[in-house]
Amino acid sequence: MADPEVMHRQRILSALLLIPPFLFLVHFGSPLHFALLVSVVIGLAAWEFSRLCPAGTDPGLALITAAGALGWHAALVLTGGVAGVAAAVAGAALLRVTLLRGEFRVSLVQAAWIVLGTVYVGGLLSFASLLRALPEGRQVIYYLAFTTWAGDIGAFYVGSRYGRRPLAPRISPKKTVEGALGGMIATMLVAIGGSVWIWPRLWWALAAVVGLLLASVGILGDLCESAVKRAADAKDSGALIPGHGGVLDRVDSLMFAGPVLYALVWIGWV
Repeated sequence: MADPEVMHRQRILSALLLIPPFLFLVHFGSPLHFALLVSVVIGLAAWEFSRLCPAGTDPGLALITAAGALGWHAALVLTGGVAGVAAAVAGAALLRVTLLRGEFRVSLVQAAWIVLGTVYVGGLLSFASLLRALPEGRQVIYYLAFTTWAGDIGAFYVGSRYGRRPLAPRISPKKTVEGALGGMIATMLVAIGGSVWIWPRLWWALAAVVGLLLASVGILGDLCESAVKRAADAKDSGALIPGHGGVLDRVDSLMFAGPVLYALVWIGWV
């Protein structure tokens, strides 16, 4: 088992190496540059998701899942439509069932996993690109990133120090109620601060409510990814980011928070 102190140092070092380039790209890059970054993240996360299939996986399954998720992202960003992609992915998954020589039951589970991965990874992460394309896209992405990071950090440190009561023992025994509350409080504080420094037109009381909502759905996103890993009997989705695990481990909260923030902007609440 890895040394907790070593893992903690790895988490900090990974954050110091990855966050500055991300902020640089958001600030100086265009929406297209950001969409290309999101495409890289989607491709890696979809590949990791495909490797977690409880019925087993192979390069073909991983390739179709990644291609489907990237196709979903491209279709949504460029045209606003995804129906054709969904149909194509479902067709490719079912065609794969007919071509494989293995047991049909296993092949059908794998086909369903491909469709789920396409929608789960490609569908949810695509909203980050849609947020960046908004007139206030830079501020919105900053707001989303900082509040999500605050929730993750607050949950990690409060849960590590004060966590006693399991939040969802069947899904993730190490996540605690105290950690979740710590993450919510940290998110709300950063959301209020962000309404002053990043998104000034957002009233502080509304910012607190938005922060609470983003923290809540972020926790749900984390638990959903934990359920996927539990089904695959895996601790992490991958090992690409030292101290954090895989790409999917790093963006699981963002995957739920992004669409919710986009919906709030779309309906005119923020």
